Amino acid sequence: MCVVELVRLRVICFGLFLLLLAFSPDVDGQRKKSKHTKAFYKNRYTPAKKADKQCFQLFKKKYNKPKHKDNQSFLASLFGTPKSKSKPMAEVDPDDTPPPIKPKPQPVVKKEPEEKPFEEQTIAEKHAKEDQVLERNNIPKPTSAKHEEIRKKVERSLQNHKDGEPIELDPLYFIFDDAEFSVVDMEPFLVAVEYALQGRMILIEGHTDSHGRDEYNVKLSIQRVEKIRELMHDMGVPDDRISVVGYGEEKSEHDNTTVEGRQKNRRVDFKVF
Repeated sequence: MCVVELVRLRVICFGLFLLLLAFSPDVDGQRKKSKHTKAFYKNRYTPAKKADKQCFQLFKKKYNKPKHKDNQSFLASLFGTPKSKSKPMAEVDPDDTPPPIKPKPQPVVKKEPEEKPFEEQTIAEKHAKEDQVLERNNIPKPTSAKHEEIRKKVERSLQNHKDGEPIELDPLYFIFDDAEFSVVDMEPFLVAVEYALQGRMILIEGHTDSHGRDEYNVKLSIQRVEKIRELMHDMGVPDDRISVVGYGEEKSEHDNTTVEGRQKNRRVDFKVF
């Protein structure tokens, strides 16, 4: 036998051996399966899972999205959390400081000029404020010529007045059962204000007629003098230059049995010190 035939015989025997090995039964009497065959049968003929596990697999497959497409977690997608939108960021220099934040412009509040102390005000400034208060309160006032005459009269009176002696001014009359002024004549009030503006102390005494109870009349007289003091204070007269007292019907100087007498008792007296 030549060498070529010997080699051919060996190849044929080796091939037959491989065929026998491939189709030979295993230990249990069955044919041995390859890895690919086992994987195929495992995926194809795996026993069916229970219903709850199948639902979970479908649920997980639906909401478990790939991470490279969406950074949203499973729970975030489940409860509807909004997706985070990534924005491209510019290059940032770590050594660079951010610009300061500009403060918002605040509305400009106009401050009213502070009023000067009473002693530092000129007599012209005091008179200007007096006229403003009279106009604002709709109080009848004399003409400018008459008002200027009152101011000059008070100035002359103070130049000739001896210190320590009180000056009694004309009374200011009120209407019946009211704390408002009678519109008959406002000159006594203006004269008293002028004395106060020129630095004098003013005593205001309130009176009523005999109609009504004593307690009510005292209360009414106090309301009248407080009305006077409030107006004087608005005109710039300090409180420490004003004193008030209400007597009610205690010091009635006129007859309360007549209409004219009761009208004269409804009054406020001014005394200058």
